[in-house]
Amino acid sequence: MDSATPIWSLLSAALLGLLIGLERERKRNLLGSIVAGVRTFPLIALIGSSVGQLSAFTPLLPIAGFLAITTLIGLAYWRSSEGEKMGATTEVAALVAFGLGVLAGYGEFVVALAGAVITTGILSLREELRSFVGAITREDLFATVQFLALSLVILPLVPNRSLGPWGVWNPRTIWLLVVLISGISFVGYIATKIVGTRRGIGISGLLGGLASSTAVTLSFSEQSRKQTDLSHLYSVGVFGASAIAAPRLLFLIGVVQPALIPYALVPLGTLLLIPTLMGLIMAKRLSATEIESIQLTNPFELRPALQFAALFVLILLLTRAADEFFGQEGLYLAIVLAGVTQLDAVTLSLGKQIGGGLDYHVASKSLAIAIASNNVFKAALALAIGSRPFGRIVTGTLLLTALGCIAVTWFLLPRLPL
Repeated sequence: MDSATPIWSLLSAALLGLLIGLERERKRNLLGSIVAGVRTFPLIALIGSSVGQLSAFTPLLPIAGFLAITTLIGLAYWRSSEGEKMGATTEVAALVAFGLGVLAGYGEFVVALAGAVITTGILSLREELRSFVGAITREDLFATVQFLALSLVILPLVPNRSLGPWGVWNPRTIWLLVVLISGISFVGYIATKIVGTRRGIGISGLLGGLASSTAVTLSFSEQSRKQTDLSHLYSVGVFGASAIAAPRLLFLIGVVQPALIPYALVPLGTLLLIPTLMGLIMAKRLSATEIESIQLTNPFELRPALQFAALFVLILLLTRAADEFFGQEGLYLAIVLAGVTQLDAVTLSLGKQIGGGLDYHVASKSLAIAIASNNVFKAALALAIGSRPFGRIVTGTLLLTALGCIAVTWFLLPRLPL
């Protein structure tokens, strides 16, 4: 063991204990009944750190230390719970501080400090968490259980291997898409509960767009049909998801083929500009009072996600078939099909093909076709699934984006000094 490791362990323990203790000391000043504060918590964490370091010599020492701290905290709780109001938050936080101190003693400094930050955050958000709990209904809890079952129980059990013709189907990837689509609706609903309808839908649109703007479009189309009064706001969320896809794709290009960036800026710039401008125009027309007065219903529904996953499976097969039977001549056809649901994969593939001799202008045009295909598909989803106002606004903007990407790339790119 490095001679400096024990010192770093003690310092980390003292820091994490101080962080938690500062929050509890603030609580002591408000209520005057907290049994541990800014001095006690660092000491508890230091005990944990010492126990963790000495456990190399005596493996049973962490258990003995935990029992000793538990007994001490139990006695303190017994003395402080004689009044009418009872609570064990500080006592449980002290046990957490001891456990994090033990982690620091084992040399897991980053994990221990991260645990202290999370603990302090939970302790600090007492009023916000209680308000959130007060707003949760039975249906919300049931939806939460459903989503957690999809993502944490079923997903790990799904096989992670290639199946089907040409090995194009990976069950884990397909089910992950189901989780993603369901998760966007769920996260958006939770966000509206915490920060309000306007900001909640906007946040979920942007976060969802970092993963899949197509999934956001499908999710918000379904919700706009249920909440017609929020159609314009859901359209802003779709525009945000579409626009943020541009920097995401540019980052992917920068990773696999930085030399393609100047050429890719032409179609990606169009993808960023048109939805952003339309989103800003629509946002200014929204009435904050009317929006915040609308009560959202829990949006969790598995059926649309499963239907989209089935379509995704079909498109994967058609894309591979086009590539298999037509080869290089079918590049644009394969790009059109793949761009519908696999915009990231198309971008990465084009970047890699540059090294194999693919022309930069052809790669840029292929990217524009993929973007256009993706936007046309999202426009079709909005028109078919969404409410009439939502479908009209989103379809018009996304079709304009698709045409803009093609036109700008075909007419402007050859004239640029690249």
